[in-house]
Formats: sequence, C-alpha cells, structure tokens
Amino acid sequence: MARAHFKLKPNTAGIDYLLHPQILGTVEESVRADQIIPVVVLSEEEISAGPEKLWDTLHYLVDNDDVCTDEFTGIIVVRPSPTSASAPDEPLKIIVDPASDRSASVYHLSPGPNLLRQGEEAQLPSGPYFLSGRNLHQAWRLYPDDLDAFTFGLLPDDPYSPKSFQAVALQSWDGLARSIPVPSRLYHKPDSDRPLAGARVSVKDIFDIQGVKTTLSSRAWAELYPAATTNAPYLKRLLDQGAIIVGKTKTTQFATGAEWVDFQAPVNPRGDRYQYPSGSSTGAAASLAGYPWLDHSIGGDSAGSVRGPATYHGLHALRPTFGSASLDGIKIMSPRYDTVGIFGRSLNEIAFIVENSLDVTQDEDKTLPRKLILPADFFPLTDTEHQRLFDQFVGILETYIGVERVTVNLTQIWEENPPVHPHGAGQSLHEFMKKAPTLSLCYDYYHVSEQFRCGYREEFGREPFVEASPRHWWNVGANVTKHEYDMYVRQIGMFKAWFDTTVMRTDRGHLQDGIMFLPNGIAGPKYRDAIPEAPSASEGIDPQLLSPLLATPHLVVCFAQVPYESRVSGSTEYRPICAGIMSARGSDLALLRLVHEALEMAGWRADIDSGRYTYPLGNNSRNVDDGLDDKANQAETFIEVHIDSMAHGHQLPVDEL
Repeated sequence: MARAHFKLKPNTAGIDYLLHPQILGTVEESVRADQIIPVVVLSEEEISAGPEKLWDTLHYLVDNDDVCTDEFTGIIVVRPSPTSASAPDEPLKIIVDPASDRSASVYHLSPGPNLLRQGEEAQLPSGPYFLSGRNLHQAWRLYPDDLDAFTFGLLPDDPYSPKSFQAVALQSWDGLARSIPVPSRLYHKPDSDRPLAGARVSVKDIFDIQGVKTTLSSRAWAELYPAATTNAPYLKRLLDQGAIIVGKTKTTQFATGAEWVDFQAPVNPRGDRYQYPSGSSTGAAASLAGYPWLDHSIGGDSAGSVRGPATYHGLHALRPTFGSASLDGIKIMSPRYDTVGIFGRSLNEIAFIVENSLDVTQDEDKTLPRKLILPADFFPLTDTEHQRLFDQFVGILETYIGVERVTVNLTQIWEENPPVHPHGAGQSLHEFMKKAPTLSLCYDYYHVSEQFRCGYREEFGREPFVEASPRHWWNVGANVTKHEYDMYVRQIGMFKAWFDTTVMRTDRGHLQDGIMFLPNGIAGPKYRDAIPEAPSASEGIDPQLLSPLLATPHLVVCFAQVPYESRVSGSTEYRPICAGIMSARGSDLALLRLVHEALEMAGWRADIDSGRYTYPLGNNSRNVDDGLDDKANQAETFIEVHIDSMAHGHQLPVDEL
C-alpha cells in the first residue's frame, strides 16, 4: 500500500476524516485534481426511486452511521449496474428535499470493475465516500484518542481484504491527541461467512499485526525489532470473519510494568478520570470503557491482566478456557498461563466474540449448575458494602437456578482429603502451593524475554531500559532453577487433579458440576497519581491465580456502582463493582448465557455505558437505573431483601462435595 493518506482541511461538519488511499473507481464528470469532495454513493435503483424515497434513503444513511453526515449528501455518485452505458455529459440537478429546497448534483461512476472482488459483493456499498479529483475513496472518520488508550491507529492496505496495515499517527484537530481511523458502518454487512463484518475492534499491543511494530510499551523493544511480517493467527481469524482492527492499545511495559516511563498511562474514563487504570491490558479496557464508537476490545491475561482492568474500568471481561486460542504471534509472559482476553460492554458482545474466535464448546447446553460455591478462603470481603452487593449478585443466581450457595473452605478440605501423592503429605494447602504459582510464572517470564535482553546487548552494546516492576519479576525468575521449576509444575498438576476430584469438576465442558464465585476489585477509590507500590510476590493461591492454575474460564461481571467523594473533582463520583465466576473448562459460552439470563430475569441492567458512569445512575442499592417502572422497582426491592436473607450460605461437609 502506498504510504500516503489525506486529512480533510477544513474538516466536514466539525469532524476529521481520512481518505483511504485505495482507488475504488472514477467518476465520468470533470473534477479538479486538487479537490477533495464528500459524496454519497447510491445505486441506480435508489436514485430512480423518486425524490421522497431518495430523501428517506439519505436520511437513513446519515442517521445510522457515525461517518456519514449531511455534508456528504450534496453530491450523489450513481453506482452503475453491470449493463449500464456511459453517463450523460452534464450532471443532473435534482431536488432531494422539497421542504428545504436542498439539491444534490448527480455524478456517475464509470462502468467497469471498481473493486477487486467478484460477484454481487463487487458492488460498492451505498454510503459516504470522498472524491479526490475524479477518483473515489472510502471515507474514514478520525476519532481523537483523548484517553491516550492507543499506541497508534491502524489503516489496512485493502479495506475489503485486509492483510497488512500501516500505523496512523495523525494528530487530532486541536493537536492534543492522536487520531484513530474508523470506516463507515455502511461498508460492511455481517453474514454467515463473515459474522464480524464491520465490527470495530481494538487489540492490545502484544499481538503481531503485519506491517506495524509491536512495542510492549518499551522503546527498547521497538528499537530492536522491525515491523511484524505476519498477523497473529488469532487476529487473522478475526480479520477473516470481517472484523475491523482499528488500533493497538497500550499495555503496561512487558505486561507487568507499573511506572509508565516510556509511554504515558491511559486515562480511566470512569468517575473523576483520575482513577487507577490497572494493568496490563490497560489501554484495551480504557478504549472500550470510554469510546462508544468502539465495539470490542481484545487483551491478554496471565494472572489478571484482563480481569484487573475490567474491575477498574467497569467492564465485563472473560479470561477464556486455556488453549482455546492460538498464542502464536503474541508476546506472552508464559506459555502455561497466558490466554487472550475479551472485554465487553455486554455479556452478549463477549459471547459473540467467543462464538466466532475461540475453540470452545458451541452446543446449546442448558444444564444448570448443581452447586454455587463460595470459597471461604477469599471471603468475606474487607469492605462490608462491597460484600453486601456481592451477596446480592450471588443471590440472583440462587434465585434463577433454584440452588443456594454453599460455602467451602479449600484449606480445610485439603487437610481432610489431601492428595494421595506422598509429595503433598503432611503439608497444608498454603505450604504446598506457597511458591509454585508465582515462581513458575516468573521462571517462564524471565526465559521468554531472554532473547530480547541478549539481542539488545548484542545490537547496541548496552542494557535496555526496563521498568522496576518487570525487572523485579525477571530477577525472581532468574533465581529459579530448572529443577525447581519442574517441581513447581508437578505441584500445580497435583493441585489441579485434587481440585477436580474433591472440590469441583472442571474437565467436563459444562456447568453441571458447579460454578465458583471469586472476588474481583476493590470498593474504594484508588488514584492514578499514587506512587506505585514496590512489587511483591503473592504466596499460595489467590483469586486471580486460581483460573490460570486450573485452565478454566473466569468471567468478570460488572453489576453495580458505589459513590465516593473525589479528592480530584470535589464531587460525588461512582466506582464500578464487579464479581468473578469460574466454571469448567470449555463452558465459556454456557457461563456467559447463564449469567446473562439470571441478570435479565432479575431485571438488572447489564449493558454497560461508556464514559463517566458505568451505568445510568439509579435509586436502588446498586445505584443503577435498570429502566424499571415504580412497580418493578418495588419488586426489585423485595428481591433484594429476599437475597439478603439468603446471603449466609451453609458450609457443606467434605463428603457432600
């Protein structure tokens, strides 16, 4: 693709645009070579339907697209049918709105092949375009990245069959932010072969994208490695199904950094906009939480890199079943722990991506869980209001399924039913798993980054700059021997087998054997200007490590928001509240559908907003306007009281598990 693009100045309707360099066709009318003109392409059938229907069509294009505006409707370019002859020499003036006496000039696209596609799909979709001279180009809107969520935007070489990309580094009109290009939604229509057609997706800057660099938020990494020559297979799968990858989002440095030295941290759009953005899929979360024009966001998760940002940005998120997506072409921390991760403003959006991009069970398994498990090792939460809201969330699952929660104590179960292997004999669960999770992860992390460190020293004769946090974890991993690592891997395997046989089956691909609730996030404010804490290793099993150890899906559900008095804005702001649920390997879709149906039955709003508030503010215990009438609100109050009364589940003896 020619490394050239254009920015319209002055802009149209106060909006910045970019012209895709691919020429789609040529008009027969004379146009000055230096002119850039917004136009609408319509079919011969649409143009000949009469003024009233034509006006309805133009209204539809403007009302159903964020790229097309009224300014595009001043010139209509007629898309010829395959049997069309040449157009008239002079454009025809037609009245498109008798009430306002507005008119549009009609230009004609030259007959012949206009796209490198065959059959019916070769016809240009009706919608907004630009003429550059007589040449027709797609119109891409430039959105300002005022949250600093993106490393850069992306423009495909061929918008109809993208394989290679170029980075877009244009500044916004005011010069304060980079711009992210998006095509008209009218260009793409989903079908059975391309279900993701037109879906706008941001991806974390750890995925290789052909034609552009992967940075890992490290200047040293970007300095050492050239642009990628292939697309990561997971992204190729998205592209093949029609997804529009609009840009690469920022990650913490090497996925563990906290200092943001080489790149500035994204802005968390929730509340006062000065809340902690978490990591490492920071930009992926910020982009979806802040920009309504974005549909989906893809990150990566090792030990909470998607689930953590979801809780701080007020999003639903899924760490899917381990191995359900290829890790090739992704800069990972560990081949044992890493997965892709999916953010969504609705559970249905996540399910849609899962269905079309992951290798998980696709059947319509309607089996309900027989157990709702609450591990006492992680509860109660330290904040009583957070715990109360968490209990309400568990309660709607109890009501929907018709099963009360059971509280279990993993430590106690281990003591009463330890693994039969002699290596675990006489050790508590904490002692047995004290080092294995963290040190095995750090060992992998150190060794997957070894080629970078050696390559940089060899190429530049000096050490690369690395932030304190990744440097700390690399040092931890460097001190783990191969013998110790192999021992930790065996211990994790023993724990996994023990969990499956004594706590909850996780190997059957359905929900029948139960789901487990896990805490996610904090209830109070945490500000972005706080000095980063020194990195320290967690010991044993924590809620974020359980799913990676067991290779199971872990779903984060955002369901409430709580007030706090911001020291930044001086106003009452609201923080999102989330809960986690873990289920059996391969049951990702069944879990998503279960939670969606439970929320729907309870009348809880589950489609998240972008911007300051996670949900519209409401007068209920969750501070969410569920869109219910007064009678329904009274019913919800009854349900909440009922749920509170059920909040103290009974603890089952081990033999009932």
